[in-house]
Amino acid sequence: MRHLFSAILLSVLVTLFAGACGSSPQRAGILATTPLWAAITSEVACGHPVDSLIPVGADPHSFEPSLADRGQVDTTLLLVANGNNLEEGLDDIMSTTSTPVHYIINDAADDDSHNDDSDPHVWLDPLSVANSLPALADALSQHAGLDPVSVEACRRDLNARLQILDRDIGDRMATIPDDRRIVVTDHAMLGRFANRYHLRILGTVLNSHSSMAQASAHDLELLATEMHNQGVAVVAIEESGRNADSRRLAERTGATLVEIPLRLGPGGSATGSYEGMLRILAERLDDALRG
Repeated sequence: MRHLFSAILLSVLVTLFAGACGSSPQRAGILATTPLWAAITSEVACGHPVDSLIPVGADPHSFEPSLADRGQVDTTLLLVANGNNLEEGLDDIMSTTSTPVHYIINDAADDDSHNDDSDPHVWLDPLSVANSLPALADALSQHAGLDPVSVEACRRDLNARLQILDRDIGDRMATIPDDRRIVVTDHAMLGRFANRYHLRILGTVLNSHSSMAQASAHDLELLATEMHNQGVAVVAIEESGRNADSRRLAERTGATLVEIPLRLGPGGSATGSYEGMLRILAERLDDALRG
């Protein structure tokens, strides 16, 4: 009898242990990779709190996650990511987690065939952001359990504001003289903005969509010559970015150096919202191009 009792107890313990090891994690909350997508997702979610893995001010290209970040991803209901290697350091986590990952870049297509599909800076075109919202709303309802009727109403409200934002920026950029609508950028960051508002990118200091690339001395020589030949007088760099080579290029060519925001700033600041950030970007670039 004693042996039978021991065998039964052991069987129960093994079953409980196996069940615990194989059980799914307790999930709660919504998570985004960047502060910008956390803010936009929260608006579509009618103000539902959305945390960001990457802190405000950090470069998404160079961010490296911790073990705690991995645990946060694995226990959230939904992770919203930009995609296209913007969050390079998170690729392994996003490809192996059991958490549903919604990639914005997959749904941000527009009718402009001139856009480089590999360019991850999709948020610099507000209409591309608007195009991505229906699929984001569906993901919030399906994976986070939010009421689809409420989410759709909030999506429509944000969509209307994005249409106004696009119109305002378009009206502003349209009056820049034709011979001033050309710029050099630090890395390949402004392509979508330039395509949307009919600017021309002469070239980039870093031949990459990532700010982590290295500049080529030979390519910089060629770029400086081309700037001189075409009268390009503006070099745009990312605010708070790694841009020593771009600064040297501007000094050498006598070009105006303009710092533009590509990421959300601290809450309450002029760039603390998506709309505020993009308006500041357009304002600074517009002023620099007009000379």
